[in-house]
Amino acid sequence: MQTFFGSDRHWGPHGRRILRLVMVLAALGVLHATGPIAYAGPRAAALESEEDDLSPDARFTVIRAGKVITVSGSELRNATIVIADGKIRNVGQAIKYPGNAKVIDARDRVVMPGLINPSSRFRLPRYRRTGVHANQTVASEFFSNDYTYERLRETGYTLLALRPDGRGIPGRGMVVRTMGPTDQQVVVETSYVYIDASKRGLRSALEQAQKEIEKVAEARKKYEEKKEQAREEDTPPPSTQPVSQPTTQPAASQPAAFEPPKIRPELEPLVALLEKREGYRALVVVDNASEYLHVREVLKKHEIAHDLMLRSFQSTDFFRVAETLGEAEAHVVVRPYINTVPNSAERYLLVKELEAAGCTVSVMPSGDNEYGMGVVLQRLSESVREGWSRTSAFKSVTLHPAKLLGLDDRFGSIERGKVADLILLDADPLRPGARVREVMINGEIVHRADEEQR
Repeated sequence: MQTFFGSDRHWGPHGRRILRLVMVLAALGVLHATGPIAYAGPRAAALESEEDDLSPDARFTVIRAGKVITVSGSELRNATIVIADGKIRNVGQAIKYPGNAKVIDARDRVVMPGLINPSSRFRLPRYRRTGVHANQTVASEFFSNDYTYERLRETGYTLLALRPDGRGIPGRGMVVRTMGPTDQQVVVETSYVYIDASKRGLRSALEQAQKEIEKVAEARKKYEEKKEQAREEDTPPPSTQPVSQPTTQPAASQPAAFEPPKIRPELEPLVALLEKREGYRALVVVDNASEYLHVREVLKKHEIAHDLMLRSFQSTDFFRVAETLGEAEAHVVVRPYINTVPNSAERYLLVKELEAAGCTVSVMPSGDNEYGMGVVLQRLSESVREGWSRTSAFKSVTLHPAKLLGLDDRFGSIERGKVADLILLDADPLRPGARVREVMINGEIVHRADEEQR
């Protein structure tokens, strides 16, 4: 058959089926394209194959953008994002989408993933917990309404990792969206174990947790010994008498099931870290290069899954341990400063040096408030002008924080299957004066900038 697409004998059996499907849909006006239909092979099949897991009443939203910064791949001009059930179904140029989809004309916008803050206390009560309380959670103090994070949505932040307050080991964090129904706003109820302790305090806490592990192991050993002893006592000696009618032996007494001794609640998450249980990870805070080296000694002896927050300010000496951090392939959280060597005017870029050494870099705002989060993109722009790569800058506030939180399979980039948490800007994010105009969370627009702000 000769068609607009050429002779169908060139398409093969599978291709011919797809071709006929596209022609029927086009005739019915059900299928649209963002450009001329020039190809109906695997690209057209991609959307069809992903519709199998959609709900029966799935609603499609399409964003036609001037530019899409995917973060995970190339930046795309004049691209389309297809969204259904709050997830990204497809992204690219000249892709297909259902004719009844809601279309957002964003050809004057730049679209990128929503920003993710890896460590915040925004709008949480202030207190100073000290000591070891690893079983405490931020969830017990969290409450929000539609207005709690309204100002943060204006800055482009769509996810926050809320940390417990205090020194020592004050508890575990949680991850929340900056908007949405209560049952959807909490993304992770118990996240990383937050550790802001000295070398001595961290060593003491981990040693106590290790003793709890040994306590359980010793109890199990005694239980197994008692069980074996009972089995031996219940086994009759071999008989030397002639074989007679079989007799029924009394059943061997079985010891009760093993009940491990209780772990001290405040140490349970640390025990889980030492036992390398899945889903447990620590965020360890250090203030300077020397403190990192001291804490590193403890972490080498007590191996736990962890990332590092370098509580750096503009003047910092963390450049002295950049190579050491890189050798460990550390994931580090830093503030977005152009740095200076302490007691000098010599400038350097810590984020660039850390990345060059082999670290994964996540950026947290310079201030835990609306202003600090509002200037993050401006600070990244300054770092890029100082030589940091554009791609690395974008990853540091999207994909890398998602990875640190164990959520990079759902958030942090614009690609198929991920949650549609997006921000739409009126210019390139690193251009001075660029503003967030719309914010989308879970596929729904939750914020629009006032017209007078244009």
